[in-house]
Amino acid sequence: MTESHPGPLPSGVSREEVLACVACGLEGIPRGWCVLVALSGGPDSTALAYLAAEARPDLDLVLAHVRHGLRDDEEDRAVVAQHAAWLGLPLEIRSVEVRRAGDGPAAAARRARYAALRAIAAERGAGAILVGHTADDQAETLLLRLARGTGLDGLAGMRPEAGDLVRPMLRLRRADVHRFVLLEGLPSVTDPANEDRDSGRGRVRHEVLPELEELAPDPVSALVRLSDLATRDAEALDLWARQVGATTTSVGPVRMVSREDLAAVPTAVAQRALRHLVAAVGVGPPSAAAVARVAALTDGAVVDLPGGLRASGAAGWLAVAPRELPTQEPTALIEGGLTPWGPADLQVAWHGPGDGPAPEPRGQISLELSGAWTPPSVTVDASLLPPGAHRQRATLAVAEDTGPLVLRHRRPGDRLALPSGRRRLKDVLIDAGVPRPVRHLWPVVVDADDRVCWVPGIAADRDVLDAGRRRPGALLALRARPTPGSH
Repeated sequence: MTESHPGPLPSGVSREEVLACVACGLEGIPRGWCVLVALSGGPDSTALAYLAAEARPDLDLVLAHVRHGLRDDEEDRAVVAQHAAWLGLPLEIRSVEVRRAGDGPAAAARRARYAALRAIAAERGAGAILVGHTADDQAETLLLRLARGTGLDGLAGMRPEAGDLVRPMLRLRRADVHRFVLLEGLPSVTDPANEDRDSGRGRVRHEVLPELEELAPDPVSALVRLSDLATRDAEALDLWARQVGATTTSVGPVRMVSREDLAAVPTAVAQRALRHLVAAVGVGPPSAAAVARVAALTDGAVVDLPGGLRASGAAGWLAVAPRELPTQEPTALIEGGLTPWGPADLQVAWHGPGDGPAPEPRGQISLELSGAWTPPSVTVDASLLPPGAHRQRATLAVAEDTGPLVLRHRRPGDRLALPSGRRRLKDVLIDAGVPRPVRHLWPVVVDADDRVCWVPGIAADRDVLDAGRRRPGALLALRARPTPGSH
């Protein structure tokens, strides 16, 4: 496979090369899409607006300007309005309130700005948001992350495409972008915050990078090359980690992975697989510290994670779940139908003699009456079952005179009559190796006397099992709940 040379374009490229670079950065956007262009009025975003309009005339561009209210920005508003008039493009102006959350004014302003841009994009039906980051911005971001002790993903820096954000100028040098604005005769404004040497980015821009030039002639290119190489390595590790993730299992909101699968890959890949696992349950990627806490769990151990999550270890599995698990009121099984059990994203099917065509004479048979109904042969999808469960126990033939049955959660004091004797249901689930959060989600089938008759995939009451074998009247089986839109 042919890969582009890592690093930015060299300084001093021509106008044609600048335009070609932007066109290349926009190739992934389908023809005719509505696209938002973030326009602050500064030289970078100004160049982006004009270059995008020239490179992709097929796009339905909308300019978006966010007013942060941190300074007098009337000149900014006037400049972006002028650009909108010259380009003949619609302009959306949105004012925001910047609320600090302990991470500094710049981060708070950035958070408010992106929230406003995404709100405008949603209102306009825009499929992408263009932002004007350059190679110099990438180098500054990398140095800031290095100062905080970043990992490989941090070294990868900003991506040319990240969700709804597209950065088509990421391979261009800032000086070339500013020269484009100057030679085109386009007005622009300067944000004083960019010249603030007391800010982290200001110090990197005006002090650190100039000092690095004493060690190497072009530190920006070197740093961006490092970012590009780190991106390739991170993507390869991510692909490997997702292959590990394909072996994970889930029950409702609980996600689980086996220690055996994690031990079969290098630590870097296992850590990424765990990060994906935690992110699938929570909101956003977890910290490296949170992932390390999950990886260190031993069987029987539990740890709370940020974002309302809880991780636990059991029988060689690691499980991550919300601390607040979903619940459902006791629900009567529907004879001849499907009874949903939402907490585990399951249904329990009831197959009786009058439900559909007669099955072929195979599977479980009556041992008492030669003319008795034979339950159909039903195979349960193994992916529905948690660790510790078995597919052959995921169906149960019940006797024809079985009374009403109910689905409910496990309760303290529940016991199950097994061939070896009566045991606490909690101990049965623990011994089977069912992860802790699944024990709270998994359905239990009880009769009118609240006797535990069946724990799907785990075990059944010995008398219920024996009666169902001798005079079957219905077959219970697990099924997945239909996904939205399925038929």
